Amino acid sequence: MDTLSPDERVAAVVALKTLPAAKSRLSSLPAPLRERLARCMAIDTLAALAPAVDRVVVVSDQLDLPAALLRRGQQISVVAEPPAPADADLPALHGGSLNRALAHADDLLRADGIQAVLACVGDLPALRTTSVGQVIAASRGRPRSFLPDHDGHGSTMLVARGVPLDPRYGKEMLSGEAVGSAIRHQRSGALPLDLGELPDARWDVDTLADLRIAHRLGVGPATGSLLDPETASPGRYLVVEVLARDESGMTVLAERVTARVGWQAYDGDPALRVPGRRLHAARVADALRCWA
Repeated sequence: MDTLSPDERVAAVVALKTLPAAKSRLSSLPAPLRERLARCMAIDTLAALAPAVDRVVVVSDQLDLPAALLRRGQQISVVAEPPAPADADLPALHGGSLNRALAHADDLLRADGIQAVLACVGDLPALRTTSVGQVIAASRGRPRSFLPDHDGHGSTMLVARGVPLDPRYGKEMLSGEAVGSAIRHQRSGALPLDLGELPDARWDVDTLADLRIAHRLGVGPATGSLLDPETASPGRYLVVEVLARDESGMTVLAERVTARVGWQAYDGDPALRVPGRRLHAARVADALRCWA
């Protein structure tokens, strides 16, 4: 049994792919919009995690991620992915790179005195901080436990106390069948958490159908900024050119007409919002959202 006190230090860790590799099952979207959506879902996931734990660490080689988090006031550590060993399993089948990243962060956190580590996937745009707290509370008394995803095959969270995290995300071939991380975590000794539906914490997004359901649950503001409020469809991607700027926003050329974009609708390095610069944009319900 776990003997840690209720005031234990708890940290969350999230591993994020580089943006070109993120959310490949959303390949029907233009690449810049797919990448932006992946980033926004991660930001909303992290925003829900942070108030529930003492520390959040992201493992990622997304070079602009630290600055993007700081712009949103998120005090989150970002560390580089560890190098893969020469004999590493194929990541596409075994989730090898994801598991190495999570285990690496687990080692760093435990060396820093963290008693409990919660690994979380980065595509839970409807996640609520209260649900994270429920997962942490339910996991007390168990060395390792996990929360199955909405279809029961995968896992959205894995919690370890006093033992290595030992993540088993991804699929593995067993008796000729590919099995998901729920079975893999259970076979490794982790216990499933029975918290009822808890849909916000279990609804990871891989497809547009998943995204529509997450939208009904209530996505965070970053993800919501890219979705039509009525249909939950991602906005229409386009490229705009900055024509002028002032204290409140910028004027851009979009599809041969000018449009006004307030600074609250732009996300990116402030140094890039200058006349002549071309920016990515999504038209969402007749409004433009721009990013660098």
